Amino acid sequence: QIVGGIDRSLYVGDIWYTPIRKEWYYEVIIVKLEVNGQDLNMDCKEVDSGTTNLRLPKKVFEAAVKSIKTASSTEKFPDGFWLGEQLVCWQVGTTPWHIFPVLSLYLMGEATNQSFRITILPQQYLRPVEDVATSQDDCYKFAISQSSTGTVMGAVIMEGFYVVFDRAHKRIGFALRYNIPQTDESTLMTIAYVMAAICALFMLPLCLMVFQWRCFHCLRRDHDDFADDISLLK
Repeated sequence: QIVGGIDRSLYVGDIWYTPIRKEWYYEVIIVKLEVNGQDLNMDCKEVDSGTTNLRLPKKVFEAAVKSIKTASSTEKFPDGFWLGEQLVCWQVGTTPWHIFPVLSLYLMGEATNQSFRITILPQQYLRPVEDVATSQDDCYKFAISQSSTGTVMGAVIMEGFYVVFDRAHKRIGFALRYNIPQTDESTLMTIAYVMAAICALFMLPLCLMVFQWRCFHCLRRDHDDFADDISLLK
């Protein structure tokens, strides 16, 4: 986090600003929310990082969950998952991200009759959780919940963007966060196996040399002992 400035190394592209309607909760105008391109008919709500989940009013939450359920119907999820009470797990590296829809939030722009879209991927609204009982699996919690006070964009959603809280100009800016590429676990395992194989190739000749050296010295010692025994018999 940067206080009092912008770090250009942390984002790519332009920063898109939306005006603050009410400063107390950084309230801005959300033009619409789409799930797989379907408009859920939202009113103006607020943007805040003081919570974890994306929180939606009851009717909007129910509509969003219904749309996400329909899109991901190839998988069966317990009812408690949609309420944030249960986890869903898959084997490591097999999470079916492709079955979950993309959410689109349209925020009012600074110019008249202008809006811009921020895209919320399933990797953002499915929050990874470490489950001790199933530590060998990738487990997730549904990070969209119901709200009685309006829509709140929580940290889970906002962490996907570079966000600027510009109080001086009464606006909030969003940009694509610069992500440093991370090597996944399968790639790391492959590298580990390759390095182990290379080490084995180098160690094998050395082990053979040590083995031959030990055998040579054992034979030589036996020969010397035999010669000493003959000397004693003379």
